[in-house]
Amino acid sequence: MNEISNRTIMVLLVATIVISLGGTFISLSAVNNRLTSIGLAPITGFATVPNATATVTVNTVASIRFSAATVAFSSGSVDTAGGFNNCTLSTIVANSGCTDFLEVSNGFTIENDGNTNLSVELRSNQTAAQFIGLGSALFLWNVTVNESGSCVNITGREDVVNPNTTADCGTFNTSTDNGATPCGAIFEAVSTTNKNICPRLLFADANDALNIDINISIPSDAPTGAKLTGLIVTGTTT
Repeated sequence: MNEISNRTIMVLLVATIVISLGGTFISLSAVNNRLTSIGLAPITGFATVPNATATVTVNTVASIRFSAATVAFSSGSVDTAGGFNNCTLSTIVANSGCTDFLEVSNGFTIENDGNTNLSVELRSNQTAAQFIGLGSALFLWNVTVNESGSCVNITGREDVVNPNTTADCGTFNTSTDNGATPCGAIFEAVSTTNKNICPRLLFADANDALNIDINISIPSDAPTGAKLTGLIVTGTTT
């Protein structure tokens, strides 16, 4: 009697499993038919995409800015009482022949804040005569690297722009120049047309900046009043 009960239980168990599997198959078939009808992949029980990928595209950004954009000597005059005919203001050396003007020890700083190397050009929006109001006035600039190795030539060799722009530097000579190109005078007259000051300004944060220092000579007979001028920098991807 116990044997019959055990067999009965076994039969019922097998029947239950068969019915359950059959129901599951029927349900999956119905679900898959529905998924297929709406354009989705059916349920298969297998991974259809065994590998995953992530993609990202970094765009090139060319950007250059004046990180130090203001030089203000305040107000003053030529020290004629001291026998001077001109007042010379400079961001590199002490003022000379001047009264009351502030001493300014830092000029402008240009920074490549993009993610690509740039060929850098600079111009002034005024000549010395337009800026000061007298033909005998001087308005000069000087270009140096702010961070070592910031400026290189087109072949990648370090090309320090100290003390003037690359156009004023001679031919590089590995045996005599010791890693720097020979240049002319410390200051030169500003240009109102674009002048290349660095063939390739790098973008890495540790070496991506140039200094622009200025020297202004004001004659004693220059017109009085506030004087304002501007420098414009342009960076082109190299």
